[in-house]
Amino acid sequence: MTARGFKGFGSLKTPIDLLHKIQHDFLRLRDAPNDVYAAFDFYVSAYHMLDWLHPKDDAGRRAEEAQYPLLQVCSHLANGAKHFEATAKQHTSVNDVVSENGMFFGGQFFGGPFLGGLFIQLDGQAASIFGAKVEAVDFAKQVLAHWENDPRLAGP
Repeated sequence: MTARGFKGFGSLKTPIDLLHKIQHDFLRLRDAPNDVYAAFDFYVSAYHMLDWLHPKDDAGRRAEEAQYPLLQVCSHLANGAKHFEATAKQHTSVNDVVSENGMFFGGQFFGGPFLGGLFIQLDGQAASIFGAKVEAVDFAKQVLAHWENDPRLAGP
């Protein structure tokens, strides 16, 4: 039997479907800012929107990523997460992703920065644009806005 390529993944068939997945993953991360699974899912899916928008067009993907420092950070996060370590020479944006506990535990405080969360430590151009340390959920909000405002992903 010969393996055949397939398009999409189950009901995820179009870039708009992937945008809906990214929105879903963002809500998971927003609701649980320390959830590394939600952060992993969000950043990997958000970065791979480029693949869905530029199928079979490596040059188009690279050009779009080069245009947006936000997508460069996303690339570094996604590839670092997927491959355990991002070693490609273009990955110069992220130093680390760390989990920090907040001041309140055990349901004593609901919402806000006192709960802690995942933080992205940035370097180089990304640090000068976004700050040296950003909350993963806050950066995700910017990434989500980038894709939600992309005219190629406008609904019918």
